[in-house]
Amino acid sequence: MNRFKLSITRKMPGLVPPLALVGVLVVLLPVFILMTLDRVKKQDEFIQEKFLITGTSLIRTFEAGTRIGLGSMQWGTERIQSMLEETAGQPDVAYIMITDAMGKIIAHSDAAMVGKIYDGWADLGPLPREPHRISSRSLNTPDGPVLEVAKRFVPFNLILRGRGPGPGFGRGMIPSGPPGSELLSRLSFDAFGQTDHYIFAGMSMTGVQAAQAQGLKNIVVKGVLFFIFCCSGIIALFALQAYNAAQSSLERVKAFSDNVVQNMPSGLITLDTHFNVTFANRAAEKILCEIPAKACPEMAALAAEISGSGGAVSGEVALNRKEHGELRLDMTVSAIPADEGQIQGFVLLFRDLTQIRDLKKQVETNQRLAAIGKLAAGVAHEIRNPLSSIKGFATYFARQYENEPEDVEIAKIMVQEVERMNRSITQLLEFAKPMAVEIKPTRIEPLIRHTLKLVSHDLEKQKICVETDIRTRRETINTDPERISQLLLNLYMNALNAMDSNGILHVSAVDAGNNLEIRVADNGCGIRSKDLERIFDPYYTTRAKGTGLGLSIVHRIIENLNGEIRVESHLAKGTVFYITLPDTESGQAEPGTETIK
Repeated sequence: MNRFKLSITRKMPGLVPPLALVGVLVVLLPVFILMTLDRVKKQDEFIQEKFLITGTSLIRTFEAGTRIGLGSMQWGTERIQSMLEETAGQPDVAYIMITDAMGKIIAHSDAAMVGKIYDGWADLGPLPREPHRISSRSLNTPDGPVLEVAKRFVPFNLILRGRGPGPGFGRGMIPSGPPGSELLSRLSFDAFGQTDHYIFAGMSMTGVQAAQAQGLKNIVVKGVLFFIFCCSGIIALFALQAYNAAQSSLERVKAFSDNVVQNMPSGLITLDTHFNVTFANRAAEKILCEIPAKACPEMAALAAEISGSGGAVSGEVALNRKEHGELRLDMTVSAIPADEGQIQGFVLLFRDLTQIRDLKKQVETNQRLAAIGKLAAGVAHEIRNPLSSIKGFATYFARQYENEPEDVEIAKIMVQEVERMNRSITQLLEFAKPMAVEIKPTRIEPLIRHTLKLVSHDLEKQKICVETDIRTRRETINTDPERISQLLLNLYMNALNAMDSNGILHVSAVDAGNNLEIRVADNGCGIRSKDLERIFDPYYTTRAKGTGLGLSIVHRIIENLNGEIRVESHLAKGTVFYITLPDTESGQAEPGTETIK
């Protein structure tokens, strides 16, 4: 059976609570800011270091070239000035200059600056005298920010310290050379040999600002993306946790609702708009015995009433089942709403009225029996005394007129009728008074054969064939053997009265779970369907000479033994009584009965 899918619309709570979002921002925003600042700082440090290395390399290269030029080619300040101007033409070089220890510019990439005092000299502080030590600082010039790298300029250190007296060049001597070189050597000596000199390389940071801005932008973009990614991840975790919690809650609610629907005592089925059955619970299957694919016309007619009006409709539905007989249901039908006021199906809730009618009938029967019992207790006593007198006078007249055959016959008839009436009164009294049972282990097969032996004379007289079928695995059952014998004898006598000569009486015993089922069947005239409902009523009989108490006593015995009895009968085919007896604990009587030891 496919489950009916219901569209349920309900407001879902937010997957991520606002406090959780605030917490995410509080945790991640400082992390994002610190990471961004750290990246910017590292980028600035990298640029500073890069330009410092570039400036240092530029100075060392210029210093080496100058040393070679002065030492081997007898360069002068003009050549050095020219070299400075050419070097300043390189990318990212703002200026390059050489000053003395007092800040006077000896050579500058801008020739107009030669001879002037370097205006930034006052801010330098003590410059390093070590020839290999480099110092640097950042400046803001009219042309933009500059990273200035400074170093002591010693082009003659190796020459002056590495050469001794000789023909070429010596300490305190003017080197020899071609004509005109004396002035150049003197200028070189005067410029670079008498005092400390310093070389400055200004690395322009203007071009780097755009790269820094772009780098900063990239860092910020990456940081924002990282921040968004982290927020998204945390929010996704919250959402996943909320989804799992909602899914788990939904599964618990669904399991609970399914358990409630399946175990509710009333039957429940759902129909689609074409009245096809889409779902049925266990109670519905038990009541209907078989769930049809499409609702029966009676159910569909009740559901059709709700299609236009909405709301719920209640009514009593009678179902005619071929194999299980008539079934009456108290049914309520309600619509399953869909969007825009549409109906997507129906819910049918019903209960079996058959059991209620049986209980009502049983209550009415018990009320009648109680009334009969009260009546019997008074009437039996009043009738038995006159009957004893009539029987005595009839016996007296039979002896008094024994020579008159006709009178003797009349007297015997009177005695027989009195005895018949006395038996009826005995049955009535027995029926009216509380029935006592004595539970004890009882052998099944000997009990059945003993009861058949008690009616063997009547069976032979009427030429009735007896068939027995004892197929139970148990040998004994805890019950009242006397009451079972009385029950079976009454059923045997009913079967004899229903059969003609050469009939068949079939008695069988089979296991029915933990119970024992005894069947008494005959192939007699059968019982009409209209009489089947009343056969256990007191004084209801279809025979002229019947008292109407035999089957009532049978029913009462079954009730006191907490058993069940049902009957199937077909006209001209016969009748079958099914007696189900529980295996009661030995020596114990069920509630409502009396145990006699």
